Amino acid sequence: MGPSSHDLAVEAFERAFQTLQQRQFGRAAELLAQVVNGFPDEKELQERARVYLSICERQKIGRGPTPRSLEERINAATVAINRGAFTEGLTLLRKLETDHRDNDHIQYLMCVAYTVIGDVPHALEHLKLAVALNPENRYLATQDADLDSLRQDAGFPSAIEPAPVAKPAKAGKRR
Repeated sequence: MGPSSHDLAVEAFERAFQTLQQRQFGRAAELLAQVVNGFPDEKELQERARVYLSICERQKIGRGPTPRSLEERINAATVAINRGAFTEGLTLLRKLETDHRDNDHIQYLMCVAYTVIGDVPHALEHLKLAVALNPENRYLATQDADLDSLRQDAGFPSAIEPAPVAKPAKAGKRR
């Protein structure tokens, strides 16, 4: 039996993401469009692919107007980080985090930015939040080239551990 549809979707997304990291925006846009169009059941991957696809489009046309929507603001932070403007990216992400602390994408991007600038404690903190908000970030963190140095830290395994499940209270004795 071959790989599942989910596995194929993840592989396609990873190829697209790696191409984006290599700043091959035209090719990355093609690969991301394949994820969006080819895997209709993978809503989470489609959402992320659309975000990165918009980044590719933005890179092709240059900087546009000031971003207003949440997605546009996340895109602007991602673009800043991808071009090496980590301080700018973190500034944008911190503003977003104030109102959207429960957004796993923002938390994951903050982890990436902090990793790249060498702030391991903050990177681990944001990774732990990103994984708690969306367990799929656990797998992404083990594959993301931007987190290579973070994976070497002793705190990495505990940051990607699943959140403990609350145990139901034991029923009291009946009389």
